Amino acid sequence: MALNGKMESEVQIKSSNVDDIFHILAGKKAQHAPNLSPEKIHRVEIHEGEWGDHGAIKLWTYVAEGKVETYKEKVSIDEENKTVHMTALEGYCLELYKSYNIIYQFIHSSETNVVKITIEYEKKNEDIPPPQKYMDFLISWIKDLDANLVKE
Repeated sequence: MALNGKMESEVQIKSSNVDDIFHILAGKKAQHAPNLSPEKIHRVEIHEGEWGDHGAIKLWTYVAEGKVETYKEKVSIDEENKTVHMTALEGYCLELYKSYNIIYQFIHSSETNVVKITIEYEKKNEDIPPPQKYMDFLISWIKDLDANLVKE
């Protein structure tokens, strides 16, 4: 059984400006995430760099399946291709996975705007399940952002 895996999903952005979601996930406006989705995101702290900087390190405190967890990540931002790559440095996910990366790609078209979510991971052993709970969390969170950014 393979220990390396990849999960992908897409979320259609229906209500808000997809660039606003890009700026939250890339870090320029990440500090607003707890206000936009307080039941999912409790806190975002910058540990190194500045908000929105390529290579900045942030610590997220969030709730997945009713459990408070943390995720310390280093962000890589590709403004031209509207892609955000987060590499896990610390957090509960690294208790299960040797490596864990989230990639957000923002796809604009005249008909629709989509956030493509990719999770790349390596399980520590064969008994560890794929990170479906994290994918479900990310999909739900992006839908929250989409709905709540319109209200601002």
